[in-house]
Amino acid sequence: MNCSGSTRSILSGQETVSCTESNLKMISAAFYIPKNNPLKPLGDDAHFICELEQTIGVADGVGGWDKKGIDAGIYARKLMSNAADSVKDEKKKNGVVIPKRVLWKAFLKTEEKGSSTACIISLRGEFLHCVNVGDSKFVLIRDGKVVFRSPVQTVRFNCPYQLGRVSKTPSIAEDFKCRVEEGDVIVVGTDGLFDNVYEKSLEAIVNRGLPQDIKLERLASRIANFARMQAEDPCARTPFQRDSRRAGFQHDGGKYDDITVVVALIKSRK
Repeated sequence: MNCSGSTRSILSGQETVSCTESNLKMISAAFYIPKNNPLKPLGDDAHFICELEQTIGVADGVGGWDKKGIDAGIYARKLMSNAADSVKDEKKKNGVVIPKRVLWKAFLKTEEKGSSTACIISLRGEFLHCVNVGDSKFVLIRDGKVVFRSPVQTVRFNCPYQLGRVSKTPSIAEDFKCRVEEGDVIVVGTDGLFDNVYEKSLEAIVNRGLPQDIKLERLASRIANFARMQAEDPCARTPFQRDSRRAGFQHDGGKYDDITVVVALIKSRK
């Protein structure tokens, strides 16, 4: 296998390129709750899971396009569909998935109007290789605690970087990697999750679910439904409420939004 280039290594303290196969694998499942909107029943979020290629991704179409009569969810869904196709093509041709290259290929193939955030994660060896644009993100939970949270990109409060024909290109994307271990849990989501759920609550839900050996889809459902409960509660204490006040705005409770959750468990191949 040929490898070239370098990405920033997180939780390892050094910049390296690893071509070593490991005994780790990533098992993933997703759950999606779109906003209740008869005019846009599919919402603005999208995601993909490529199990064989050990790669997952989420995207969130920017709702501001609604004012121009454009459904950004169509853009997000096409971007993720193209990303999934590119993942399979990359793995077949090159034997390795490089998320930023995947994002570039998907972006260039997506001709729909609108714009979207994007977060793509691929397990290679003992590292998650990641690329991100905007405020979709993931947290890594190890031994019951969040030990890493992916960086987000925003222009200002509630205004994320976004990909689109009249927006930004993947040249603005941040790519990085972080080391994983057997038993790690990755929770990936759009801002509908992370605007409404604090990390402590995520830890609690994951810690309750894993000892019960529940299916990952059910765990993703628990997280998504808790986020929806928070989003609809005008009295809930949420990250969006906190961040609104820090930015000088008054907002109480949750933020009603589409909610995408992808949960991945790192397991041994043995």
